Amino acid sequence: MQELDNLTKRILQAESLLLLTHENPDGDAIGSMIALFLVLKNQLNKKVDIVCTSKIPKPFIFLPQINKIKSDFIVGDYDLIVVLDCGDLRRTGFSNRLKELTKIKKKIINIDHHPKNDIHKIAKINYVDYNASSTAELIYRLIVKIGARFDKDVATCLLCGLYTDTGAFKHSNTTVQVLQIASFLMNHGAKMKLITNNITNGKSTVALKLWGIVLSRIKVNKSLGLVSSIVTYEDIKKCQASHNDLAGAVNLINTIPDTNAAILICEVEPGKIKASIRTEKHNVDVSQLAALFGGGGLKKASGFALDGKIVSDGNGGWSVETVES
Repeated sequence: MQELDNLTKRILQAESLLLLTHENPDGDAIGSMIALFLVLKNQLNKKVDIVCTSKIPKPFIFLPQINKIKSDFIVGDYDLIVVLDCGDLRRTGFSNRLKELTKIKKKIINIDHHPKNDIHKIAKINYVDYNASSTAELIYRLIVKIGARFDKDVATCLLCGLYTDTGAFKHSNTTVQVLQIASFLMNHGAKMKLITNNITNGKSTVALKLWGIVLSRIKVNKSLGLVSSIVTYEDIKKCQASHNDLAGAVNLINTIPDTNAAILICEVEPGKIKASIRTEKHNVDVSQLAALFGGGGLKKASGFALDGKIVSDGNGGWSVETVES
C-alpha cells in the first residue's frame, strides 16, 4: 500500500513527533497511541509527545506509560503531527490549532479506520482503511513495516485496541486476520488476562448500579427494531459514578434478539447529552442515524452529542429537550 510506504518513510525521517488522539478515548485510541509511542521513543530514539485532552478512563490506566499522556502541548518544532483514531477534527480538542499548524507547513498524518472527515482535508498523508477492525490493526501493520520489535508492552497496547474495537472479539469485525494478529501479539507477551480484568471484568459497584438503571429503562420499538435506554445526570450523581462507567453498556442492550440497533442516551453533565449507537446487522448503517444529529463514526458503531437535557414525563417516558447553539 502506497500510503503505508509514504507513512513509514516520513516517520523514519522525522526526529520529533506529536501523537494525538480523540477526547473521551477508548482502548483503541489509547492503546494505538501508546504502542506507537513506545516504538518511536524506545526503539527509534525519536523525541515523542503523546496528548489527549480528556482524563484517561479508569479501565485503561493499567496500560504501560499511561502517565506520559499530556493534556495539552506547546506548538514546538515537531517534524510530524500524527492524529490517531479520530473521526472528527473537533474531537482532538485542538481543531483550530491544527488548522493553523497547516498554514505554517506543519505536516499532519491521519491514521484511522473511520469514514472520511475534515482531518483528511488537512493531512499530508491519510493512512486510512475502512475495512480494518481498529486503528490498532493499522499500527500493527506500521510497526511490521518499520521492522521494529513487538515487546510485551507494545503487544499489550495493541491487543487492548483490538479487544476494545471488536467488543472482546464478539463483533462482526472480528476477522480471521484480527484473530491472527491477536495470536501473534499474545505470542509476543500481550497480557490478555490483564486486559479482560480491567476492561470487561473490572466493573465497580457504582458502574454496576448505573448499568442497572440502563437495563431498567430499556424500551424496544418493534416497528423500527430499535432498543433504547437513557441515563440522566442525576442518575450518575446518585450512583456516585462517571459517564465513563457506562462504557460497554450500549453493547449489552444491543444483544436483545430480533432487533436492528441499540441507542444509549446519556446526560453526561448539565446541558450536555451524548448518544452511542450500535448494530450487528450487516444491512444497517448507524453512522447515517448519527449524522442526522451532527455526529458520525463507523457503520456499526457511531455516536453524536447535543446541547440539551433529558426530561421525564412522570409516567415512565422520557424526552430530550435540545438547545440550539
